[in-house]
Amino acid sequence: MRRVKDTQTLDIFEVPAPVVPLPGSGNYASQVSELVGVVLKDCPVDRYEVAAQMSRLSGDDVSKHMLDAWSSPGRCDHNIPFYRIPLLEEVCQSHVFTDWIVHLRGGRVAYGREALAAEYGKRQQMLEKLKGDMKELKRLMGDDQ
Repeated sequence: MRRVKDTQTLDIFEVPAPVVPLPGSGNYASQVSELVGVVLKDCPVDRYEVAAQMSRLSGDDVSKHMLDAWSSPGRCDHNIPFYRIPLLEEVCQSHVFTDWIVHLRGGRVAYGREALAAEYGKRQQMLEKLKGDMKELKRLMGDDQ
């Protein structure tokens, strides 16, 4: 029986590396438009409500037509302004842009309990290293007990 390689599961031990764009490939305008579309598609409320909430929270007018333009890969000249992305993610309960940018820069993001677990693991490693260092100091001092 032939084994099929799983390409969907992330390797937790794989070290992320930044994406190095080739000359001419660093224009992410269409990707940004597609990501806005993904965020809006997965959003629990419709575009009219997203626009209303973004307007209310920002104090600026954000219309459904602006959302439509921002999500259209054919209208890359109307990309979402960078300063609107955190607000869009907040209203749509999404981390799509944050995850994408961090991926491009060679990182991974942890949220909520996952972030706490990562911090706990980091501190556990620090504690084990400290205990090892202290044991070595005792050995050097002649206290082999």
